[in-house]
Amino acid sequence: MSPSTPADTRPRIAVATVALVSAAVGLFAGSWWPATPLPRAAAVTSLSHESFAVCTAPIDSSVEGFFLLDFETGDLTGGVLNQAMSGFGVSYRYNVLEDLGFKPGKVKNPKFLLVPGMAAFGGTTGARMAQSVLYVTDAATGVTVAYGIPWNAQQPPAGGGPVMAKLVPITKASPRGGGAKVQ
Repeated sequence: MSPSTPADTRPRIAVATVALVSAAVGLFAGSWWPATPLPRAAAVTSLSHESFAVCTAPIDSSVEGFFLLDFETGDLTGGVLNQAMSGFGVSYRYNVLEDLGFKPGKVKNPKFLLVPGMAAFGGTTGARMAQSVLYVTDAATGVTVAYGIPWNAQQPPAGGGPVMAKLVPITKASPRGGGAKVQ
C-alpha cells in the first residue's frame, strides 16, 4: 500500500468512478433516445341533484364542454367555451325523453344519470365528433343512450356569434328490456 492512498478509500473511489461513468452514459443516451411524452390527464366530473345532472367532458386536447340535463323537460344542453369570445362558442341542445322510452306528455318526476365517456370515432353521420360521448341513463329502468358531441375546432362561428349544434344519439342499451313507459 502506498502511504498517499489508504486502502480503505479505494472502494469509495471505485464507487464514485462508476457513478460518474453511469451518469455520463445516461446523459449521452438520453440525448440520442427519443423523449416519450407524459400521458395527458383529463379530469371529468359528474354531479346530480333533485332536478338536474351536470358533467364536464373533454372535447379535444385543449378544451372541455359543460353539459346539463334538466329532469323535468328532458333537455340535455351544453356548451364549449371560446377563449377569444370569452363565452360559449358552441352550444348544444337535445331532448332525450323519446330516446329513453318516455311517451310524449306522460313524463312525471323522471330521474336520470349523466356521465361522460371517452370515444374516438368519426361519428355516425359523417360529422366530426369530440373525443367524448355523453351517457344518459333513466334511473328507474337503466335504459342508457350514448350521445356523440359534434365538434370541429377549425370551424369558426359564422358571424362571430355562437354556433348551435345538435347532440347525436349513437346507441341505446336496455338492460331490463326497455320499451315505452307511462309514469
